[in-house]
Amino acid sequence: MENQNSKRFNKLGQVVEKVVSKILEPNLKNFRSNFPTIGTENSSVLGDIYKQFLMILQTSIMSEFDLIQEERQIKSKLTKLDYLLDQKAKRYQDYQEKKKQKSLQLEKQQLKILKHKQSQRLKLINHLAQLNQNNEKLQGEIKHLNQNIKQQIKDHQQGNDKVSLIKDLQISSAISEKLLNQN
Repeated sequence: MENQNSKRFNKLGQVVEKVVSKILEPNLKNFRSNFPTIGTENSSVLGDIYKQFLMILQTSIMSEFDLIQEERQIKSKLTKLDYLLDQKAKRYQDYQEKKKQKSLQLEKQQLKILKHKQSQRLKLINHLAQLNQNNEKLQGEIKHLNQNIKQQIKDHQQGNDKVSLIKDLQISSAISEKLLNQN
């Protein structure tokens, strides 16, 4: 976890350097305007002394910032922050992948259920067609039996043999019962 070059620590160092240069730059301009003869780039003694003073001041400020960073453990805290943010990003990516996998699993389950329902529907349609065929067959047989009964009644009314009529009615009744028991 302790990373030599923490992103945020490096950024903080760059910010500190910019702040120090922004502080010192107006001072140098102020010095040059107050002492134009010795504050120029070409002046020798006092200009060099002032530049050395600014360098010492800059070094002192940077040392002070380094000391503050060390005392408050800024580097380790920023490194830990980098680590935590990296972990957060990794967990978020893992979460997104798991979410995607769950979505795919759900789609697969729904597809499987849909296929099963379609299969059941086809089976029910086939079963219904078979029942309709059986129904039509039974209706045909009932129609045939009704015609036989009507014929027997007609024959009976014309005075045909009563015994043959009773026999035919018994046969028709037995066939009707047989058909009803099949359903």
